Amino acid sequence: MPWCDKCERMVPDEELTDSGSCPSCDEQLVERRKIPWHFKLLVLATVVYLGWRAYQGIGWVVHHI
Repeated sequence: MPWCDKCERMVPDEELTDSGSCPSCDEQLVERRKIPWHFKLLVLATVVYLGWRAYQGIGWVVHHI
């Protein structure tokens, strides 16, 4: 689905004009880039790591109280 930078919204294919521009502002649309797989992997690894560190921190607090 194309993205309109001026309107800041996704434009469904059935709403596109014949020239492939936005129906609201008549700006030429660009195809939205997909998020790279390695960025998703980095986010997942960060979430797992921070979850493990939170678990360790909670365990440390419980042990030392």
